[in-house]
Amino acid sequence: MDKGKIPITKNFELEYRYFDRDTSYKYYNRKFEVFLLEKKPLRSEYIIHMDNSDIKHMVPSVYKATHRKKYDFGVSTLNWNDIKMTFLDFIVEEIGEENRTQAKKALVKLSSPKL
Repeated sequence: MDKGKIPITKNFELEYRYFDRDTSYKYYNRKFEVFLLEKKPLRSEYIIHMDNSDIKHMVPSVYKATHRKKYDFGVSTLNWNDIKMTFLDFIVEEIGEENRTQAKKALVKLSSPKL
């Protein structure tokens, strides 16, 4: 499993987990999860995450911590760059428009789960 953290600002970070290859995941070849976390003094607080845990759908889903609700991702392509830029809109909605450039720089560092 590949995992790590990418800082966005001093208050927010991305945590990613790319699991080992699995043949049940058809397009990306493995399960992946990307979390947006808010850094707190004692622990990090989960805000939203994107994953492809539903193997019936090829496109990943986005979940919010406050609602425990699955959101329509709105991506009709499986292009990893399009998926990252759509996820950027979800992140900016949570952390504020003023942090868009920092969030974009952090998302660019995510590698494709296909690799």
